[in-house]
Amino acid sequence: MKIRFIVLSNSLRMQVNKRRARRRLKMKQKLFYLSLLTFIFVSVESFARELATDRAPLSFRKSSGKPMATLVNINNMSMWVQANGSNRNVIYPRGTATVVWNDGIVWGGFVKDDHDPELRVGGQRWIIGTVPGCILSKGIAEDPNDPNVRIWRIRPDWQTADLTQDAAEYFNIPMDSVRQVQIDAVRVQYEKDRNEWPWQKGAPFYDTNGNKIMDHGEEPGLAHADHVVWFVANDLDAAVTTNFFGSPPIGLEMQVTLWAYNRTGSRLNDAFQNAIFKRARLIYKGRADTPDTARIDSMFIGQVVDPDVGKAGDDFAGCDTLLQLGYGYNSKSIDNDFQKFNIFAPAIGYTLIQGPIVASNNPLDYANFDFGKRSGFINLPMTSFWQKATGTTVRIDIYAFKMYKAMTGFLPLMDSEEPFWDCNGNPTRFMVSGDPVKGTGCIDGMRHVHPGFPGDRSFQMSSGPFTMSLGDTQEVVIAIVGGIGSGCLASVSVMKHHVKWARFYAQWVFVTGLEEEPLTEELLLPQNFRLYQNYPNPFNVSTEICYDLPITKSVKLAIYNLMGQVVKVLVNETQEAGNYVFQWDGMDVRGEKVPSGIYLYRIEAGYWVLTKKMILLR
Repeated sequence: MKIRFIVLSNSLRMQVNKRRARRRLKMKQKLFYLSLLTFIFVSVESFARELATDRAPLSFRKSSGKPMATLVNINNMSMWVQANGSNRNVIYPRGTATVVWNDGIVWGGFVKDDHDPELRVGGQRWIIGTVPGCILSKGIAEDPNDPNVRIWRIRPDWQTADLTQDAAEYFNIPMDSVRQVQIDAVRVQYEKDRNEWPWQKGAPFYDTNGNKIMDHGEEPGLAHADHVVWFVANDLDAAVTTNFFGSPPIGLEMQVTLWAYNRTGSRLNDAFQNAIFKRARLIYKGRADTPDTARIDSMFIGQVVDPDVGKAGDDFAGCDTLLQLGYGYNSKSIDNDFQKFNIFAPAIGYTLIQGPIVASNNPLDYANFDFGKRSGFINLPMTSFWQKATGTTVRIDIYAFKMYKAMTGFLPLMDSEEPFWDCNGNPTRFMVSGDPVKGTGCIDGMRHVHPGFPGDRSFQMSSGPFTMSLGDTQEVVIAIVGGIGSGCLASVSVMKHHVKWARFYAQWVFVTGLEEEPLTEELLLPQNFRLYQNYPNPFNVSTEICYDLPITKSVKLAIYNLMGQVVKVLVNETQEAGNYVFQWDGMDVRGEKVPSGIYLYRIEAGYWVLTKKMILLR
């Protein structure tokens, strides 16, 4: 009996020791992850303090340790994104110097909700008019202090990827100073964001069965991207919106997805190495006192950008109406910030890939929306481009009225309806729309383009008008694209080349869906010759004419009156296969306004000839 008792005691002792060992292991694991999270919080808070200047991200984490800002940095471009809607410090090429200090989405319109003022604007400029969190119901938003109100970032290869550079950029330290604990901290955050992906709030995922629920086995993400960031913000905080432009809240929720690719092997994928895509979705959910019949009339949405290509005081800006592009570039090929890396000054552009949708009069028309088609609708293009230069006396950042006027294509003046003016003294909705590479048209820095010298630039590209009723959703898709060449103007050319591929990519995805297959150049080119109905039609100031060219051809696009006389030739050149957009401003070949009436626009490309009608109303 005695021996049996001893054996039994040893067995019990072994079991007890195993339990104690397991408890100690679990405690060590908890302490390890706690130390990781503490390290992330302390390091990022330290980073925020070091960058606490007027040109640095303002807040990276709440005191609770939840992330309120993160990086999109999977390819040759990196940028900080904040949960309140502001984006800061776009670095291009990655690991070098800043090309954009700040950007944001803005909106404005006449809010018909039985409250004054009707004209309200909102969004993010240098002052932020939104706060983190979604709108749960009319007038009720998530508590910004809730642990689930934050920003999320995912990548499919988070378990196996080399995150050394990611950690270096996240903690703002040299790569050779990165420690394993910092790499582990970044990896832990990727895992946490993936496991807590907020699909219920609207974050995108691959809904394979179409039930709008992220079931077990379905993955978060969008467009088979290699990096995805998502957050949601709202304008229900009256103190914040009033501080922005003096407007009370509208009741808009803004969901933003940013995504990027890290692939090589073709000209297309090489171009994607230099781009970040952004979708901004606005949902009109209303305030607590918003009636069910409320709507927003004559609404515009815009992208605001403050490009600082290296040093902030020696830049130019411009727009390209064909590419629906606003961009910034350096006035010199050598900039001190980039010379440190033995490279020339790059160029940075923002191209409107998908504008807001409006109903059309043609059931055969379709609009791109949520990576699908909506028949009977069309997408609005970029409808105005406004540039603010150093020395400009007119300020846009004072009154809602001024900001709204700039969105609609007028100078932000209180007491007049004065349009933008080009270098020839003609009214326009697109400032500095010439070609700096060719030296044609009205370009920044010309003697007749104020102020006539380089400096600190900012610009706003807008699209509208459209109407939103309570419960409606609108979205825009924008690509942020960089380029670097053998000089400042060569960088503009390279950037525009990348922009063309980014726009082709959008056409391919919207038409074919999100099939995971190799992206080839052949897939992106038009398959048929097509001339689209101009928009708007009828029109007053200007209209846009689009066409598809499947192969390289000599193209002539001209405007005719009903007598068959040529009013103006818009295109007369050989063009490569692609999608083209041209604008007619209602002027004849002499630069004089033509009268109201019916006009014809005709395209000739080899044996292809197509003609359509349009109506001009003065």
